[in-house]
Amino acid sequence: MEEAPTSNNGMNTSNNGMSTSNKINLAGLGVGAIVLTTVYTAVLASQLMATKYKVDYLYYKELTQNK
Repeated sequence: MEEAPTSNNGMNTSNNGMSTSNKINLAGLGVGAIVLTTVYTAVLASQLMATKYKVDYLYYKELTQNK
């Protein structure tokens, strides 16, 4: 017995039922998430290093003034 072909509103689907455009959108979302995470990490790292330099400056300033 053969199954009748079903209509999917003209969208290409693979075996798991996701349309091609949904896969592309999901891949784009993944790439965007990775880019945003990388930028966020870079910003946090730069803020951390700026704080480290300020703390080092204040530490050595205090150390040299108390001699």
